[in-house]
Amino acid sequence: MAKKVIMPKFGMDQEEGTVATWLKKEGDAVEKGEPILEVETDKVNMEVEANADGILAGISAGPGQTVPIGQVIAYILQPGEELPAAKSKPAQPAAAPAPSAAAAPAPVKTTPVAERVAQSHGIDVQTVTPARAGERVTRADVEARLPQPAENNGAIRAVPAARRLARELGIDLAQVSGSGPGGRIQSHDVQQAAAAARQPAPAPASAPAAAPGERAVGRRVPLTAMRRIIAERLTASVQTIPQFTVSMDVNVERALDMVADLRATSGDVKVTLTAFLVKACAWALGRHPGVNASYGAEAITEWADINIGVAVSVEQGLLVPVVRHADELGTVEIAAQITDLGQRARAGKLQPQEMQGGTFTISNLGMFGVDHFTAIINPPEAAILAVSRAAKVPVVTEDDRVEIKQIARLTLTADHRLVDGAKAAQFLADLKQAIERPGVLL
Repeated sequence: MAKKVIMPKFGMDQEEGTVATWLKKEGDAVEKGEPILEVETDKVNMEVEANADGILAGISAGPGQTVPIGQVIAYILQPGEELPAAKSKPAQPAAAPAPSAAAAPAPVKTTPVAERVAQSHGIDVQTVTPARAGERVTRADVEARLPQPAENNGAIRAVPAARRLARELGIDLAQVSGSGPGGRIQSHDVQQAAAAARQPAPAPASAPAAAPGERAVGRRVPLTAMRRIIAERLTASVQTIPQFTVSMDVNVERALDMVADLRATSGDVKVTLTAFLVKACAWALGRHPGVNASYGAEAITEWADINIGVAVSVEQGLLVPVVRHADELGTVEIAAQITDLGQRARAGKLQPQEMQGGTFTISNLGMFGVDHFTAIINPPEAAILAVSRAAKVPVVTEDDRVEIKQIARLTLTADHRLVDGAKAAQFLADLKQAIERPGVLL
């Protein structure tokens, strides 16, 4: 019996998914548990595995196409097996017999999103015919019943993601050729049209310069799903959280010596200062549970777990994978996790749960030569630590001598609703102690 491949659900609030790429093509043999496609989520692409051995067939959602959760997007067939009738290309239908008065039509099945869209436009969802016989009515089916804009006259068929992308890039869909089923325009069709539009045309003999006070456009870069969600969450962070910063200079010489010792004895594990800082922060958070907390309308929650996120820069933006139970791990174990999480973050292979559940975040830009910066809190956490480079600077000792020390500036951004200035300063003071006297961590 043919096995359905459906659009899976990865998050509680997810209502639809977008196909990123098919790892297997139509007609390929697949094995149960083998990745067959990738689906876009807010920040990472998730692999979908085959649910049976067989032949992949009937792919109905191409790259860039967004479909409701639970919709069938392909089948896995056994040798000699044919696609279900609903997925086969239908022959010209014969004249249908008159309906029997005794047989009442079966209720039309719909997705929750389709029901809401239909209700908001006053459409009886039971009168909507699904695009594929025998399947649920989707939002796209309902939207197809809505009046089309005058300039389109209902003639342009495009997936929602392609329409959004066209608006962002200023592309006229009427000028785009679709490569999807039935000529439907896909996101990659819009991208190709935008790339063609960017090809330089022969310049006139005297090209007009930009008017005084205006800016000449170099290029327009479409927002990725990751960049859009980063913008939304960080905007919400600064708009809803009263944030303040506290900075402290820390001598990192002994910490760097310990990192060098651990690196020399840890085999293939690359121990870094970031790994040591995760360990030091976990120790300090254990002494200051009010910083390892989240603000709520009714109460402040102090978390029993100490899960520290480490900001990782990737090509599309920023990811924050989480080192869980950092207070229970050694520095070498933390270093191994950071390396693994960082590599998979850059390869787009992180799982959503590996970026959830953080209680504190570290953002280290020291490797880029940054002397000082402040970071924006990652909600619902109470604080984030910004780490600058370790630089050799002259320091006046208590006996008035001048010595050269390696100093790094640590800047804590905290949520003033639950962390006061004194509490933030005390946390930084204990963190400074752990870094300058790493023996306290043993």
